[in-house]
Amino acid sequence: MATYTQKVIPQFDFRAVEELGLSDRFQICIEQAREIVQDESLEEILELPRIPSFGVTDSELRAFETLIGIPLPFEYRQFLSVCRYISLGDGWEVGGFGINGDSIVGTPWLSQEHRVGVEYLVFADYWKYADGDQLLIDIHEPGQPVIAYLHEQGPLFEFYAPSFSLALWRLVHE
Repeated sequence: MATYTQKVIPQFDFRAVEELGLSDRFQICIEQAREIVQDESLEEILELPRIPSFGVTDSELRAFETLIGIPLPFEYRQFLSVCRYISLGDGWEVGGFGINGDSIVGTPWLSQEHRVGVEYLVFADYWKYADGDQLLIDIHEPGQPVIAYLHEQGPLFEFYAPSFSLALWRLVHE
């Protein structure tokens, strides 16, 4: 079992969202993300939506799971079936799957390199503290908590959220 610090990232109060079901959490987070990016003109430059209005197909998800050799965490898989990715800005994104071979975000990947003996699913850039920081799902821990990898602070592995949906909530509401 890995241990995680809370030296840099402050605690977050999840009580307001814990009673919501997954679909409600996702819907509210996607709406909040759209409000964050509504005034930006980056979509015109990229020619791809910052927040797609459709998800990944089940066959795409199964093919990807076969490729990486593990099933995706349940909440993350459910999110991807609703929304392919979210790009809030440079270094502030939830990775996923591109559209017709084009992508403005990273694809999730399985890492055994971040920390010896711990396998993580790397799914997001989180450059709040430094470029190159990431959000990781500890896939072998009960509940699959989300951990922030802060590479310039040691590196540190900081607890971020108890689950993917709560990490998404925190990401768009911080």
